[in-house]
Amino acid sequence: MTYRNMVGAAMILFAAAAQAQTPVGLLSLVSGDAQIVRAGQQDPSPARTADLLAAGDRVLTGAGGEITFLFCPQSKAAKLGPGAEIEFAAGAYTVKKGAVSGERQVPSCRLPSTLTLASASKVQSGMLRLRGASIQLRSPSRTNTATLRPEFQWEPVDQAQKYEVRVLDREERILWRGEVTGTSVEYPADATALEWGQKYRWRVTARDDEDTLDEATTFFQVLSADEAQDVRLAEDSLRAMVEQTPDDNWPRFLLAFLYEERGMLDQAAEVYYDLDRRMGTQPWVEGRLTELMNKLGWTDVDSGPAR
Repeated sequence: MTYRNMVGAAMILFAAAAQAQTPVGLLSLVSGDAQIVRAGQQDPSPARTADLLAAGDRVLTGAGGEITFLFCPQSKAAKLGPGAEIEFAAGAYTVKKGAVSGERQVPSCRLPSTLTLASASKVQSGMLRLRGASIQLRSPSRTNTATLRPEFQWEPVDQAQKYEVRVLDREERILWRGEVTGTSVEYPADATALEWGQKYRWRVTARDDEDTLDEATTFFQVLSADEAQDVRLAEDSLRAMVEQTPDDNWPRFLLAFLYEERGMLDQAAEVYYDLDRRMGTQPWVEGRLTELMNKLGWTDVDSGPAR
């Protein structure tokens, strides 16, 4: 075999391995006895809520076991009852024993493009803390938003009696200036209207009487009108499903994935934080939350998002 052929064969094997590690879904809820057998392996391991599923994986439930899963190639959610077995492929799943129930189509079932089993298995739990200004601008900061009237949120500053908030366009022209005593304010209806698809900056100055204690500036991007409409439709549907299936996690996972896909990182972080509290330790969920918080510049990770 020539060197070129060897390189080509290696690239094909590498691509195949990478594809095999790309998740096709996840276990949104596991109760009782359930095991997962990874593709190419013989020995099972305990299945856990939020385990990612790759093509070739099999899940088996015991006499008292039950799982609910998301399968994104078909945009489906379903439940597998006790004493059953299911195998997942790249484009379909096969029930080898028992039966699935509650099968339903779900909206926007797209896993984040950077989410892989290989990287997920290497994630270290725990959050990172970033250094920065003492005043932390929380939302919308370094992220996209699907509204023309965002709610600005920041962390309190010691001894601050009031906060001046300014919203500026790309040319640093002030579109709105206001003063509040709390740590949040909604963009007013009577202010200069924001526009779809535009990027803006906002600045908060903390003051004690007339002295400036601290100041910080960040930015946000408004989605296009069409993108915002798509988000709102999917969001409304998923939040309705959260209400309909409060004990399951799959609508929350889909919300997190939707927000990530649209670059709405602060809202994605909120949902991951909620999932983390609901499920307990799950390395890839904690890893996603850590990554998003670092991108957002959030330091107060222990208390979670501000909303």
